[in-house]
Amino acid sequence: MGIVDTIAAKLECKKITLLVGGAAAVVGIAIALKQRPAKHGKTRAASVGKQAATNLDSKEGVLSILQEMASSQSACRQQLKELAAETQSKSLSLSQACARYTQMGVSDPLAIHKLSMIELNRALSEHEEDPAVQQAIATLMGSPPTGVTATQASQALTIQKLADIHNFMLAEFEKLAACSDKGSRDGKAVTFAAQAVVAGKTEAKFKVSPEDVEAAMLAQQGALACSDEFSSINLKLQQAMAKLAGS
Repeated sequence: MGIVDTIAAKLECKKITLLVGGAAAVVGIAIALKQRPAKHGKTRAASVGKQAATNLDSKEGVLSILQEMASSQSACRQQLKELAAETQSKSLSLSQACARYTQMGVSDPLAIHKLSMIELNRALSEHEEDPAVQQAIATLMGSPPTGVTATQASQALTIQKLADIHNFMLAEFEKLAACSDKGSRDGKAVTFAAQAVVAGKTEAKFKVSPEDVEAAMLAQQGALACSDEFSSINLKLQQAMAKLAGS
């Protein structure tokens, strides 16, 4: 089993953590890894105009993009945290949160290099056995660079409490997915804004920070991965996020 398949197999529980912790940049790569095409699907014509700028045919080019994504992820976490606080303090709607997303100028390395997730996924498939690429993906899929520290609040979060929190999140995401005016046709903007709105409401209701929830989930990831209830919640979360993004 290659690294892409291995990561894909572990994403079901991890993607819930991403929604809470704010690693929004990884959600896209997670979806792409799950839906990777066959390697033979690559054509020379598809990469024309991309190689000069990013050279995804080389290991170095792939590593460069992954490193940029990891760097932007740290900034993305902080921006999401700030927007979550603002949505709660100012009672921002999803449409208003989307407008703030645009003003904040959230970095997207793939957009900057004019690359799609499909193209990146294809490149990862080509270099999935390379140890350096494996390490870069692990870094991108992991916790924040500074680590996730267990707190008194995180240690008090039982499996049932985490289930309650995520059921609340699911209900909020489904409400937002049903909104007629999402404020943008950009799936990334809507997804980011929705995460901020839900994170703000979740923290206000349960009196725990996204970092507390993420630390608790990482500490109990084995039990969560075996939980049928969490699997069901995660599937519904993915469906709600897909609807928000316009899939």
